[in-house]
Amino acid sequence: MGRSEGHFALLRRVADAQREPDGWATEGPGLDERTAAPLVGLGLARSASTEERTELSARAGHPVPWAVRLTADGWDVLLYAQVRATPSAVDEPPEPGLQKVALRRSDLDVLKRFVALGERLRDGPAHGLGTAVETARFSAAANRWVVHVTGEQMRSMARAFFLERLGGSAAPANRFARVYGVLYP
Repeated sequence: MGRSEGHFALLRRVADAQREPDGWATEGPGLDERTAAPLVGLGLARSASTEERTELSARAGHPVPWAVRLTADGWDVLLYAQVRATPSAVDEPPEPGLQKVALRRSDLDVLKRFVALGERLRDGPAHGLGTAVETARFSAAANRWVVHVTGEQMRSMARAFFLERLGGSAAPANRFARVYGVLYP
């Protein structure tokens, strides 16, 4: 388990023990002052002050030597990590009329440059290609960026790789032609 996974698990543990955003998490299984110290050090959680521990002890009816709660950053990191971990729709089949295209990061960068030039090009990107590039999703299983595009957008992508071939590297155009059979001109 990497550092970020460990922090996420600990954030989840504190959030579960805290129960509500303005609640406190006290010592419990897998949660104590030592284990929560990295979160406190990163500003993702804060320890209860002496006054707050006194108030918690009075409410609990027993001494509370330590308590912690997530900060706003802690809650945001937890939310972000959950959304980031949610599988995206990259493995779902494309809608009718669209084709799934898996790109290397460098290929996606070529398309972003092409789309950014937009109307300055005499033969600019096909309608909707900018949106497709913006909404590209990363597939960890394939280690590729996935876009769903129409045939017209595929030809426009081939033109972007053609421009890259003339001004930089031939690899994206060659790869696109070999894998998808689309070559410009």
